[in-house]
Amino acid sequence: MLREVCRDVPTQPTLLPLDGEHMRYRTVKTANEARVDVSARGFWARGRRAFMDIKIFDPMAACHREISLEAAHQRNEQEKIRAYGERIQYVDQGSFTPLVFTTCCGMGPKAKCFYLRLADVMAEKKHQPRSHVVAWMRCRLSFSLFRSALLCLRGTRYSAPTTIDIAGLDYQATVVESGIIV
Repeated sequence: MLREVCRDVPTQPTLLPLDGEHMRYRTVKTANEARVDVSARGFWARGRRAFMDIKIFDPMAACHREISLEAAHQRNEQEKIRAYGERIQYVDQGSFTPLVFTTCCGMGPKAKCFYLRLADVMAEKKHQPRSHVVAWMRCRLSFSLFRSALLCLRGTRYSAPTTIDIAGLDYQATVVESGIIV
């Protein structure tokens, strides 16, 4: 979806190497081959590279049982920000957004902001109602998280990846035909 609205969208981009910079947190990824999951030029600000790193966690895990779901999202977002945020801001001159999800389709606050911005840009570019684009995106995200949970449970069974061409997709028609409630 990012490739539809942004330029230069590599997956697993390598961050610029550190050259003696001192970082505030000990948990900063300092390896010269450090990578994030995806980056896109012009997502948050024109011409500026945005870096995103994804984390999916199980809210029912023992380490999350004693805290609220909001606190678990906050903790996981802060871990990612401490690991990459300062380095990306000062060395790579970009912005960093941690995309934190639960295995049961929940999103952290920063991931919600990211998806709302992505929906706004996609709706504007495709001249589609924003509500239909959001419904379509949530459905796609739910299936992606479901596939990743199944992969963890049953292991891999190789099948050729399928690609959906969303360039000419009519979101409104897809939402109506699928019976997705907006």
